[in-house]
Amino acid sequence: MLFLLAAGQMEEPPGKTLSCEEKEKTEIEVPAWDSLNPGTLQLVSKLKNPSGSCSVDVSATWWEIAGFKQPCIVTACEYVVSLWKPLDAWQWEKIYSWHFTEVPVLQIVAVPDVCNLVCVALGNLEIREIRALLCSPDGKSEKQVLLSSGNIKAVLGLAKRRLVSSSGTLCDQQVEIMTFAEDGGSKEKQLLMPPEETILTFAEVQGMQEALLGTTIMNNIVIWNLKTGQLLKKMHIDDSYQASVCHKAYSEMGLLFVVLSHPCAKENELLGSPVFQLIVINPKTTLSMGVMLYCLPHGQAGRFLEGDVKDHFAAAVLTSGTIAVWDLLLGHCTALLPPVSGQNWSFVKWSGTDSHLLAGQKDGNIFVYRYK
Repeated sequence: MLFLLAAGQMEEPPGKTLSCEEKEKTEIEVPAWDSLNPGTLQLVSKLKNPSGSCSVDVSATWWEIAGFKQPCIVTACEYVVSLWKPLDAWQWEKIYSWHFTEVPVLQIVAVPDVCNLVCVALGNLEIREIRALLCSPDGKSEKQVLLSSGNIKAVLGLAKRRLVSSSGTLCDQQVEIMTFAEDGGSKEKQLLMPPEETILTFAEVQGMQEALLGTTIMNNIVIWNLKTGQLLKKMHIDDSYQASVCHKAYSEMGLLFVVLSHPCAKENELLGSPVFQLIVINPKTTLSMGVMLYCLPHGQAGRFLEGDVKDHFAAAVLTSGTIAVWDLLLGHCTALLPPVSGQNWSFVKWSGTDSHLLAGQKDGNIFVYRYK
């Protein structure tokens, strides 16, 4: 596996009842192949969020409808979050909507292994609230559960129905794991030892369910043991790229392979524009080194704006308005998706229920692509 390429260069590692007034169906377009990369991205569906406000995020989740679990799409606008169920021929029907009046929605927080629940982060420039969105047992009404509020710096959904968040300032910083009950309420809470630095993002470690990474404002990566809550290590990463964001980590033979994005990276004449990077860290010694830079193909410009990593695939919206996709094992960009109908892309997510790519525009258009 490519993630082991650098291992030999490191020190030896350690041992249906619809609640809407009307049923709303989506527009459907004939599937079309991505003209730049035939056979890689196939458009299979398009839906238009009719709320009229600016779209901010999209995700996929499992929802039980009429006794059957189905892969559904969740769309978020500034003051409305909607759940869409699949119909035949890749059409979608809106079945629930949650409305917000005071604080706008910033992002959807997907929680793996959870059915009939979606979390959202609310706020303006920073997160002020995290809420769980559910429906009543009879399916006739929507409800919201306030999970946390305050000065929230980072949040991430984890396996085993868990949610981690960091809040407060350096003096009173609190890192908390919340486990959900079946009804969506918080079942139990656990505090993690806070680092003496502001946390920017969290990342799961594939292959180590009880490990959690965080990236800090000082360009450090910290790692926790989720069973004990102990902060195990603080590891400084290369200062070549400031404000790096950790998206995913993989554990192989005692080494950590970490995928970072570089929003502030400048174009290099030789390499092009670096968007993602794979680094390897030896947690025992805290030594790290770069394994691979994932750059745009020559002739393409733009910096990282927003993105997502799933398994060994990475997708990013660029400042140029284009979406780029990388195969992290092959090491190169495998697909480019230029703006559609004159509208730049605003956000992109990998579906958590299948291999589809969900791409959105500010005007409310959501496109579903099959990645092959």
